Amino acid sequence: MYACSWVWSSVCGFRPCEAGRSRVWAPAWSEGGRRGPTPKAVSVTLSIAVNSARQADAGSVLAAAQRGDAVAQAELFDRHRQRVARQILRMTGDAASLDDLVQEVFIAVFTALPGFRRDAQFETWLYTIAANKVRNWWDARRRRTAREQQVAHVPVDAPTTPEEGLESQERLARFYEALGRLPDKFREAFAARAIEHMSLQDASATLGVPVSTVSYRTRRAEEMLCEMLGLPLPPGRGAEVAE
Repeated sequence: MYACSWVWSSVCGFRPCEAGRSRVWAPAWSEGGRRGPTPKAVSVTLSIAVNSARQADAGSVLAAAQRGDAVAQAELFDRHRQRVARQILRMTGDAASLDDLVQEVFIAVFTALPGFRRDAQFETWLYTIAANKVRNWWDARRRRTAREQQVAHVPVDAPTTPEEGLESQERLARFYEALGRLPDKFREAFAARAIEHMSLQDASATLGVPVSTVSYRTRRAEEMLCEMLGLPLPPGRGAEVAE
């Protein structure tokens, strides 16, 4: 488990998925006394061919969608909406706002799509748009909460309900409330690494900052979350100077 998953697993009881290594049985074989291609070589060749076909198909759909083809845009939406929805839900924890946020993301996508440069990764571009919409959602939520607390005179750190059956939900709600209080750059780095399980390289490309900056912001976000939630820092982690 990488370090940035400490607070996520401590608070929510979740652990990052670690992709296992697939084992391909690929002994050498021969036919008629002549050595032929192994099953592994055939499998790799077929996999490359299938992936190339998929990429070509995705490229043609994207090109048509950029030209304003409604069928292609619908296909693009169908292909990516579930992944966008999962990303948004993990970054907000609010299922009630999910449909509206997904709709906002794809409205922004199709509005900006004609200007999308094909030399960039579409998935990275899409992730960035979704992350920006989530940022706006957190900003609006903080403003709304502040207004409601001012009117109702409710303290910011209201006591949690002690009922046993609500403990898990409360813990998760407290985590997302704390996540929303982080500065944007720290929240987005933490979400990319600890919640989305991106590699440092992928998070760097998506957020547009160096790998070292992603690493620092993730660690600093975790420290701030631990402080807000009253959790101990991960073993061996000392306090760092804020960026």
